[in-house]
Amino acid sequence: MAKGAIGVLMLGWLLIAAPSLADGRVQFLADRMKYPPASGEPDDFRVRTNAALALGATHEDGAIGPLCGGLTDPSDVVRQAVAVALKRLARAASLPCLRGRSAVEVKPSVKQQIDRAIDAIEAAQEAPAEGSRGAAVATPRFYVSVSRIVNHSSRDSSEVERIVREAIASKLAEVGGYEIAPMRETSEAARAVVTKRRLKGYFLSVSVDPFDYSGDGLRVRVKIAVFSYPGKDLRGEVPAGATLAGARAGDSNSEDQLMGVVAARATELFAQNFQ
Repeated sequence: MAKGAIGVLMLGWLLIAAPSLADGRVQFLADRMKYPPASGEPDDFRVRTNAALALGATHEDGAIGPLCGGLTDPSDVVRQAVAVALKRLARAASLPCLRGRSAVEVKPSVKQQIDRAIDAIEAAQEAPAEGSRGAAVATPRFYVSVSRIVNHSSRDSSEVERIVREAIASKLAEVGGYEIAPMRETSEAARAVVTKRRLKGYFLSVSVDPFDYSGDGLRVRVKIAVFSYPGKDLRGEVPAGATLAGARAGDSNSEDQLMGVVAARATELFAQNFQ
């Protein structure tokens, strides 16, 4: 980034830091990270960038949600700032959204910052400071690799990939006990992880059916074929579907919402049926 741009960002950070010290500072900053901005507010990536950096300095768990949401911001600068902020915040709860975004991020500089954040947080989890007694983090029991999302809908595959993958990662984090494997992991590396850490491995092959507007609304179906990992022997399938009444063809907001809900439900069914 150019020196002039850094100067602007630093000045903006100083201007935004003072209000953040008051009660409700996380909400104040979260509001300024929203994209698109609230009605009447300017669409300025610098404001969102400064807010992200300030959230990373709050040391508050409540900052995780707004920052994870910022990983889908259209500005490369904002997404990079979010990764830096999550690294500084250093919360294990942010790993699912970081890993989900790392798998679909196309900007090399942003992906590098995201991967650095993941590495730093994982290292902190594996080697806590001597004598520290932070919040307990559940030990993973399962190691899950998620395929590229097979998209049979009419939507752009990159959008489907992002929405479905983030829904899966969020649900696994909510259920607890699952660690998501990196994309393109070799069988040898996966076998070493599950053997050394005594985890049970699963490979999820995920597909999205064509959207169905034939009835009075939208129906979305997501299927997860479950395999062992890294061996990839078929174990079963968990389909899930839902209908949103009144949705019109081409309503991308409804499609996004329903895809996320159904992908989360399919993931929940996987967690319930495969132990």
